[in-house]
Amino acid sequence: MQRYFASLFGNEVILKEDDVFHLMKVMRAKNNDKIEIVDENGKAYLARIIQINPLRIVIQEPILKNSELDTKVTLFFALAKSDKIDFVIQKATELGASRIVLFEGKRSIVHFSKDDFVRKYNRYHNIAKEAAEQCHREIIPEICFAPTIKDIESFLAEVNLFAYELDAGKTNDFASIFNKRMNSLSIIVGPEGGFDEKEADYLLSKNFKTISLGKRILRCETAAVYALSVIAFNLEK
Repeated sequence: MQRYFASLFGNEVILKEDDVFHLMKVMRAKNNDKIEIVDENGKAYLARIIQINPLRIVIQEPILKNSELDTKVTLFFALAKSDKIDFVIQKATELGASRIVLFEGKRSIVHFSKDDFVRKYNRYHNIAKEAAEQCHREIIPEICFAPTIKDIESFLAEVNLFAYELDAGKTNDFASIFNKRMNSLSIIVGPEGGFDEKEADYLLSKNFKTISLGKRILRCETAAVYALSVIAFNLEK
């Protein structure tokens, strides 16, 4: 069943214009069709279309099943080619990340400023929104920007992990992270060229724990998806 993020006015659903178009033209909705709605507070509802023209949708009942991870997960992802950023935002959303922070690493091939990020933000948000609807989440991940690695400090979690290419090998340290419960967790993934030595030193000084993603050196986008998959698997055991 299709899910949309929407506003509520009493028990009536107010969809955004793009979502109305999707519902009517793509999904070819009809009277009495049911959809799922998530309101501004992250509460999900089953809703029914009671009129097509003009479109009217009313709430039927709350949906009690929660699809969010119990631990808030932040992905720090170094700037990469635009298609890789789009891909990672989509997959990070599907895998349960609650926040994605893009940052510029010293070895990043792509460079952009805060103003560039602002211009790209709507596209990034829409990618996350569509992915969140597709996988039936209750929130759309927050997408933020840190101009340098040192600017990530305000986004740090209770436990912060550092996927360091120089620590490639067995994944025991990664697995051991989940022996205790935590409220928030972050994972940082570097650019195509890896982390600069000074960046690595900075992360270690901020008590990031280095972990291995296996014996192979992964592409940045693969590393992000791999890491989040392991995190989601362990948090949902």
